Amino acid sequence: MENIKNVTSNHHSTESLKTMALTGMLVAITLVMINTPLGRITLPIVSVTIAHIPILIATLCLGLGSGLIVALVFGMASLFIALTSPASILDPFFVNPLVSILPRLLIPVTTYGVIKLCQLIGKKKRAAIYNVLAIIVGNLTNTFGVYLMLYLIYAKAILEKSGTPAITLIITAISTSTLFKCIVVVLITTPIVAVISKQINK
Repeated sequence: MENIKNVTSNHHSTESLKTMALTGMLVAITLVMINTPLGRITLPIVSVTIAHIPILIATLCLGLGSGLIVALVFGMASLFIALTSPASILDPFFVNPLVSILPRLLIPVTTYGVIKLCQLIGKKKRAAIYNVLAIIVGNLTNTFGVYLMLYLIYAKAILEKSGTPAITLIITAISTSTLFKCIVVVLITTPIVAVISKQINK
């Protein structure tokens, strides 16, 4: 009995160390992506931000806790960039944690929620489909979460700075890029999640 307990304990320790190591790696990748051109893919039609992909991978492969850690780092990095080197007219608004951090923390929450709901009402054989749905919802959470907070808090300030109503800017941004972003993020994230999940479950 004691040997069984020791084996179980060692197994849990190994799993915990593996989770911590992978979470740390995804945090590092996030920091690299958000601070370099690697976090963005420029297509002929639109520029697609992919720096939040490690959040989706962490949540789907390692669980909600890891997803929240990576999301928090992403949000804090966004806030730091807004403070030190704002590049666009909207960047200064990201010094507010409600814009830079809160929407990013919601990414793993909605992603994890979709997976758990699908597992509850669906079949295990459709895990790949559930992952795709979760990735889409997580990606949309990032897009709509940020824009919603910008509108709720800074609609007037955006109008004063740009001369264009905030809702007009937001609708334009969403309508021209959201579909392409979803497609690109799903195509990149899905195979990575499949490979990492397979390695973890060995």
